[in-house]
Amino acid sequence: MVLVSRDDVRTLLDSPDPGATLVLVEGRCAVLPEDRAEGLVIASRRDLASELDGADRSDRELDRLAGRLDGIARDLGA
Repeated sequence: MVLVSRDDVRTLLDSPDPGATLVLVEGRCAVLPEDRAEGLVIASRRDLASELDGADRSDRELDRLAGRLDGIARDLGA
């Protein structure tokens, strides 16, 4: 079962809130403002935006990021 999908990453990156975070709440990912992030915080929009730093946002790149974030979520105990 995938915890973090390409669509989750896209939603985070497309968020108008620069402080948006991707969190895992009750087994599902959600994008929430930093000050309302409850649950397991996986990544922030700032982190991903700086990592991409102008790189393409192709499905392949988003899949790569989703796979990495999925691994992080699992390592954090999801």
